[in-house]
Amino acid sequence: MSIMEILQIINVKNHYLIKSCLVISLVTVTTWMTTILRKKNKIRQNDNAQQFNSDKITSIPLIVITGCDTGLGYSIVMRYLKGKHLNNSHKNRKIHDLLFFNNKAPIVPNRIAIVAFCLNPNSPGAKCFQQLSLKNDNIQLFVRLLDLTDIDSIKTGVNFINDLLQQNVDIIDSHNKTACLKYELHALVNNAARMVMAEFEWQTSKMVKQQFEVNILGPIMLTGMLLPIFRKDKSRVINVISHCAYLPLPGISLYGATKAAVRAWTIGSRVELESHGIKMITFSPGSFYLHSSIMNGEQRIIDYKDMRDNMNKEQLAYYGAYMQAYQNYLSTIDAYINPPEITIPSTSKLYSLMDNALWAIQPKAEYNVPEPWRYKIYFAVAWTLSSLGLHYFKDKVVRKFVATPQFHSNIASQVENF
Repeated sequence: MSIMEILQIINVKNHYLIKSCLVISLVTVTTWMTTILRKKNKIRQNDNAQQFNSDKITSIPLIVITGCDTGLGYSIVMRYLKGKHLNNSHKNRKIHDLLFFNNKAPIVPNRIAIVAFCLNPNSPGAKCFQQLSLKNDNIQLFVRLLDLTDIDSIKTGVNFINDLLQQNVDIIDSHNKTACLKYELHALVNNAARMVMAEFEWQTSKMVKQQFEVNILGPIMLTGMLLPIFRKDKSRVINVISHCAYLPLPGISLYGATKAAVRAWTIGSRVELESHGIKMITFSPGSFYLHSSIMNGEQRIIDYKDMRDNMNKEQLAYYGAYMQAYQNYLSTIDAYINPPEITIPSTSKLYSLMDNALWAIQPKAEYNVPEPWRYKIYFAVAWTLSSLGLHYFKDKVVRKFVATPQFHSNIASQVENF
């Protein structure tokens, strides 16, 4: 055998030896890192458990939720009042979370205080709260008025929270001994929203202003006024957004603009506030419009009347028949929307993600409840076309997805009497 052949054999063996060493090293490093991260996570969870066990003795975590008359806010509060949060399943967590962040389910304290802000404290939802809270000793509920379009109402709400945090709470324990506790502000959930489903030109200045005040300006003011307490209690702020924050839709362009603003504000302020111990979180609840009053038919009738009353003759002549067709289309959805006091189905993954956002030691920066497959396909196609610069075709896809009536040039001649 020649020297060259011997060297070739040695090189081949060395090649396989090097590859084997690299594979073994990679597996070893990965296993080592995973073990370290799991141990660190376990330490954080034990610290958190001790903290919450201590909280049960020294303080009561207080959660503030806006927009509790109906929909998401109403469902979250009702779930706590009924004690369903104690039996929540966390089977759908991702492998990434299991390995690195959430080996154990978030620890939800047995005793919680909730401030449920409603636009109408006498609404059916608020009355259900009052009745059910009388039967629950572990959930202390306070239902109060909050109008995010009124700065005085926001100040009154903040003053109520401040007063609440100054109070002593007498609790009788299992040994019939009275313990003196205090509330500690744990989280604010900015959930209230206003949406007018109509084309941009139709909407009055009042409608535009309301949507921005309720969806973004009001939450900014409320959060800003509570920041000194957030810094002291190391609280978290959960801002409810929408898929419209990522991909705006026609007919709700202004609503989408407000939600995009909420998302931008949350992302930017998260970097500012993290050094102060405050967590800023976005929460996109997915598709649950059948359980929300945001598309309330009665309010829509009022809105469309206001829009027509504020249009000039040219606009009425141009949009008349199309506007009526648009309104008629939206009215067909009303039959499928559940009454305001009906909660979101308990099987929804929304609740496990909200529990994680509220109680996890290290919550994620963004939570996105899975959308139906129709939404996922639409978003994937629209995003791909947009990234390729094919906006004409993307707009066609968007129009097909929304499925609202379309304006045609010959509709201008179809003038209807209003």
